[in-house]
Amino acid sequence: MFFILLLFTTFSFGIGLEEAMQTALEKNPSVKAMEEEVKSFEGLFISAGAFPNPEVRLESGFITNDKNGRPEGRFLYLLEFNQPIPMWGTRSIGREVVRKERESFESAVEFRKRRLLAQVYRAFYRALWSKELLKIRKDSLRTAKAVEEFVRKAYSLGEVTELELLRAERERGIEEVQLEVARSRYRAELKVLSGLLNTDVDEVEGNLFRVPNLRDVSYEELPEVKALSKKAQAFEERIRLERARAKPSLGAGFVVEDADGYYGLRGSLTLELPAFYRRQGEIIRYSALKRAVLSRKEARVVMLRRRIEALKLQMETLDRELKRIDNRLLPQARKELELALRSYRLGAITLLELSDVRRRYYELLIKRAELSFKMHEVYSQFIEIGGWR
Repeated sequence: MFFILLLFTTFSFGIGLEEAMQTALEKNPSVKAMEEEVKSFEGLFISAGAFPNPEVRLESGFITNDKNGRPEGRFLYLLEFNQPIPMWGTRSIGREVVRKERESFESAVEFRKRRLLAQVYRAFYRALWSKELLKIRKDSLRTAKAVEEFVRKAYSLGEVTELELLRAERERGIEEVQLEVARSRYRAELKVLSGLLNTDVDEVEGNLFRVPNLRDVSYEELPEVKALSKKAQAFEERIRLERARAKPSLGAGFVVEDADGYYGLRGSLTLELPAFYRRQGEIIRYSALKRAVLSRKEARVVMLRRRIEALKLQMETLDRELKRIDNRLLPQARKELELALRSYRLGAITLLELSDVRRRYYELLIKRAELSFKMHEVYSQFIEIGGWR
């Protein structure tokens, strides 16, 4: 059993898209930083609901003469304690302000996470695209070697010239160079993906030619729009808080006094009258900020609607061209290559003509892979907006 487990652990499996996305959310340092920023609102929530600190005043003195002017020493003191009492729901409104600001920040964090996921999605499919190009280059080298081998045999029989053999060798050499370039590019793209995931990625697995559809979205639920909505609600709560603070405030306490031969204990109430309208400046400020946020939200909804429409148009165009290659151009090119290979063996066409047909076939395969990757690039922008799950 141990050896079976050891055998499985020695295999290197490629990472899939779902695993890459999940790994990014779990291991990327920027995500951890955002989560810690959200936790900072816990302290603000506690502070918003806390009672104000009490006020204590102490007066003391020493009298050296009595009321008749005769020398006499006497110590006097006065102790006053006052506790401001939160009124008009200021504590609950303050907590509601923090709650709305936290929800706004969480939506902003979600938007930043979507941007990271879009980068991961783009990097994953760029690596998968590079892997597909590597596969195409391997197949192209295989056919170039097959042609070279046929030309070499024909040359040994005296059926072709040395020039034709040199041309076949040169084309095989070019394919080897392109294969190494493709292999190096694939390794580089894996490094980029590893950086985003904060872990080593040796291989990617997936279907480059399977592209998700752009679904309809609720613009009010998009993270960026939702953050602005919650921010406007937070400003509305701040206006409520400032209006509550503008009302009279109450305090309760007691006074202990020892003066001129008597002792006293008295209760006290303090009332701060709003003789001048307080907090007006703050209310004007937050009202203006609320209107600004709502206007910014309206502008973002319009921009996002136009952007999604543009993405759908791009996706439809790319999908149409990809289907044209799959359904018509690629089958024709494959048939043309097979016919050219048979014709060259029969001596009906030259090596130059065969090389041109082979080149156009593999260029079409590369174009097909490129169109598919461009569709994934378009979809990554949709993820950044917030349209993925």
